[in-house]
Order: sequence, then structure tokens, then C-alpha cells
Amino acid sequence: MTRAISKSVASSVAVAAALAALAACEAGPGSKPTATTAGSAGAPGPDMAEGGSPSLATAGTSTGRAGAGGNSQAEIAGAASHAGGAGGGAGDGAGAAGVGNEGCDAASVGDLEVYLHSSNWDALGYPPYAFDGCTLLYVASGSAPGTLRLRNLATGEDTALESATSKPRRPTISGSVIAWEADGPAGSEVRVRAGGSVVTLAGAFVRAEEPRATDDAVVFTAFLGPGPNDDSDVYLFEVATGQLSVVASGPGQQRFADVSPTHVAITDFSEDPQGYFNEVSSISDIALIERATGMRSNRPAAGKQAFPLLGADGVFAYLEWAAVHPEPKLGQFWLKAGHLARPVSEDFNVKITGQVSTNPAYVRPSLRGLNLDFVDQGTDGVALYRAALGTPGSLVSSKITGSLQLFGPVAGDRFTLLANQRVAQSYTLLAVPR
Repeated sequence: MTRAISKSVASSVAVAAALAALAACEAGPGSKPTATTAGSAGAPGPDMAEGGSPSLATAGTSTGRAGAGGNSQAEIAGAASHAGGAGGGAGDGAGAAGVGNEGCDAASVGDLEVYLHSSNWDALGYPPYAFDGCTLLYVASGSAPGTLRLRNLATGEDTALESATSKPRRPTISGSVIAWEADGPAGSEVRVRAGGSVVTLAGAFVRAEEPRATDDAVVFTAFLGPGPNDDSDVYLFEVATGQLSVVASGPGQQRFADVSPTHVAITDFSEDPQGYFNEVSSISDIALIERATGMRSNRPAAGKQAFPLLGADGVFAYLEWAAVHPEPKLGQFWLKAGHLARPVSEDFNVKITGQVSTNPAYVRPSLRGLNLDFVDQGTDGVALYRAALGTPGSLVSSKITGSLQLFGPVAGDRFTLLANQRVAQSYTLLAVPR
């Protein structure tokens, strides 16, 4: 059954136990402890022990404006100990939450090469791989390029989920729920695998794209027409019941959703005069929907806010561009963080020293639990940056030697998964221990 959810503004979200201070995490190139890792997957650098955590500098709490377009950070009382510290506990996070990875570590990933269905990285920054605990989902290269495969990192067992014929892409996994995008007879489709069965989602839409999974559900963008600028809504598929419902609809496009066990976060382009996503000129806001009630909370702000990420304990993050056109595309943005229960005015810049720059690539951040990972192109070269939201001044950088460019960070409890471009059009998985 399909049901429409009202876009009315939600009432205040009750907070049973709030999070520790969402501290601003300042770091420029060289300003924090830096770990250097070798080019091979899983090899720890001299300052980063195998499977361990680098020392997180704590510079204290900033209470001022965080650069151009920034806001004062939120001071939220409470403690996050029940979330397993900075890394969060199993099942606490949103699209990447789920089982633990006690039986595997960064070295378990090996040196796999992943495949892109075009010669360039995904136009919207979706990586061709995802992982949760010891389960790796990836589009493989090698003898059958373009095949979607599932690998148990603890045992090495590796099985094919879908052949390259339908061009499987943009995989996502949380616990036992797996989803991906693929080509179908009428265009792009979203397929969900749970309990050993695969279903293709179909409804009152022409094509489906941009899936994200949590332990019990999948969200995706449903386009009402064949073109990229056609109206689109966000749908939610509940695995246990098989129910498919609209969670965000209305004028213009609603896209780029993420999902947690309690909420859906979307990008709403209804305020834009054209009403659709355009990387150089559109404006949009983030909106939050409670799954239990369907209540919607809009977060209006100047400029463009897009690509929300849901984490543990009400923490979330998103990308922001100021209301200046033309925009520098996805390659330069403010990385903002906030709390579901706090107003947008209290959201703050994770990188106080300036914008995140990933030119020329489309490289989006990743949030698991309270671990926020992103790639930044500094003056001395590309580096992986990692922050533990709730830990003051916890942003540290890791230089990756022998890399032309880093792509697609996926945060985990014990390591971060990246695509390491060593030579042109060749992308090898690289796992960096926490």
C-alpha cells in the first residue's frame, strides 16, 4: 500500500537523553597529528597502530562564528557513552549502521579493484562499494567487470549478487539489508535484498535511484518522469512488511535521502524557482521526517543545503553552499553538523578553517554513528580527515602516499574504506584503520 505523508512542520522533538557537546573540529593541513599510511590497503602508518585509533587532539570548544556562512556550534548537554564512545554502537547509526566487525580489520579488505560503469567517478559521488561490519558489497573489476559482489571479510567468501548486464551501481548495506541501483526495462531501478530474496521496487513512478539503507528499511528517489529535471519524491520501503510509501512529496524535486531507524532526511528543492537539482545554480533545504508519525520538520536556511547524513543519537551532517552563483559545484562546500532536536541556527562547520575542497572529483563525506569522514584537497595534497562528533577538536588527517586522488570514503567502526586512484581510471580499495 502507498500512503502520502503530509509536509506539515513537525512539533518539537522530545529528547530523552541529549548528546554531548557537538564540538567544532578544527584542523588545517599539518595542524593536527597526521598519520601516514602506505599505498597498500590496510597498512598502518607509523603513527597509527593496526586497528587502533590515532590520538585525537582536543583544542576545546569554539563559541564564535565558524568562517564565512558558519554558525555557532550547538552546546547540547548530556553524554554519548551509550553510543559506544565516538564510534557509536552497532545499530545506532543511520544508513551505515549494523553488525560489528570483530572478525575482520582493515587488512581483511585486501587490494580489490573496483569497477566504474563509465570512465569517470559517479557524477553525484556515490561509491561503487559499501560495507557494514565484516560484509563488503562492491562492484568488481577483474574477470567479470561490473558484477555486484558480496564478500565476507572474516572468511573471504565472495559471491555474485547481480551480473554486469544490468549495470548494478550505488550499493548500500546496513545489517542484513542490501540495496543498489540497476538498469531495468524502463530505466533505473532500485533492488533490495533481505532474507536471501531480492525484490525490485515498483510504484507510481517512472524510475528509481539513489538508495540508502538502514537495518529495517531503504529510502530512494522516485522520479515521476524520464528526465533528470522531472519531479521526484522520496519513498520508504519497509523490509519487514514490504510496505512502500511516500515520505516526502510536493512541488519540485525531493532527493538525496538518508534513513535511520527513526528518521528520514531529505533534500528539498521546492524553494528553487526551477524546482530541481542543478549543481551550479539551484537552492534547497534539508527536511527531516519522523518515521513513526510522518511528521516533517523543515530547516530553512539561505543558499543550498543538500546530501544529508544521519548518524547516532540524533546527530546528522550535510553539505552547504552559500547563496552565491555560480557555485563551485560539489568540489567545494561547507561541511555542517547538527542535531535533530536543535534549530538550524545551531548547526556548525566541522572544518572551522574553511571549506572542504575535493576538486576535481565528486567526493562526498560519510557518517557512521558519530564518526564523520571526508576527503580534503589541502595545499600539500589530498588527505583523509576524520572527526568524532561529540569530541572537542577531534579532527585529524591521514595522508595517503602513492595516491593520485582519494574517492568515496565510507566510515566504519574500525576502519575507513576509500577508493585509491593510483593510475588513471584504476580504483583500488584502501582500508585505513581508525
